[in-house]
Amino acid sequence: MTQKPDFQQMSRKELRTYVLTHREDEEALRIYMARLHNEPGVIRQSGGLNEEDLNQLEQLIKTRVGDSASADLSVR
Repeated sequence: MTQKPDFQQMSRKELRTYVLTHREDEEALRIYMARLHNEPGVIRQSGGLNEEDLNQLEQLIKTRVGDSASADLSVR
């Protein structure tokens, strides 16, 4: 049996890389998620988007798509 790395000694970036390449390792994922939860400055979303948020997102997408389409037409 291969020995697991010391997750506590890994940087967050190293641990993230390990978790992405060893998706079956639940212990590594738990440690990574605990670090993210405890790290200051990480923005957490609790719950889904409400109706107002969805409307704002829809408008933003329409604006961006419209801007992109206008830029494409001016290049031609």
